[in-house]
Amino acid sequence: MSLTEAKLSEIVRKQFMYKLKAYMSVFSSLLVVQVISLLLSTNGSRMMGTSYNGFSIDINYYTGDISIVFTLIWSFITAIIITTKAYRNDDFTFVSNRLSSHLSNVVFLLFASVIGGITAVLSGQLFKVIMNVFLRDGYVMGSAIPLPELLLSVIVSILYVFLLASLGYFVGMLVQLNRWFGVILPTFIIGYMIIGTNTGQEPKMVVEVFTFYVQETALFLFLIKILVTTGLLFFLSSILTNKLEVRQ
Repeated sequence: MSLTEAKLSEIVRKQFMYKLKAYMSVFSSLLVVQVISLLLSTNGSRMMGTSYNGFSIDINYYTGDISIVFTLIWSFITAIIITTKAYRNDDFTFVSNRLSSHLSNVVFLLFASVIGGITAVLSGQLFKVIMNVFLRDGYVMGSAIPLPELLLSVIVSILYVFLLASLGYFVGMLVQLNRWFGVILPTFIIGYMIIGTNTGQEPKMVVEVFTFYVQETALFLFLIKILVTTGLLFFLSSILTNKLEVRQ
């Protein structure tokens, strides 16, 4: 390893450690988001009922899926926030450049994604335990998830959270490059969804993206898709970073 590489890695490490301490509010917000998601989950994610000869049966399904969805939204917003000028200027507490700042952000988002993915899955399991304990009205059925399946859920959740974080980071850099993107992107997305709704058809782009990522059953291929996509998004973000004014 050359002296330059060693110096870069050391700068990135120091910036990452600094951000862990400076951005603790990110993890506090994660806790708040997941508590809110669990409270919303108490209404049940799905319900059905039937009746026969004067008897009625109501079935409520309780899952921790909302916690994962809220965590994905949290990662997207968090990534956008750390691209703002106030957060970027924190990097100049150290002797740094665009590359070290960008790499430390990627490492921080990866770390945050690991924490978010793990806690999202575990909070979902905790929610099921709580509902089993407190639901006294009626018959409660539940099943424990085998450890290999639980670990797989954690890995997949981390990858999804990291994917949304990389997308948020790219969007944030676009907005920092030109504020008009903050208006154009939401307008395009909302307009695209409205057009799809009015025509009575599912938005083709959304369906294709959903099929490409969510319906992938092979873990290795899913991992490759996530790594290639996140790598591309972070690479494009680094190019956009070079176009931003750097504080010396």
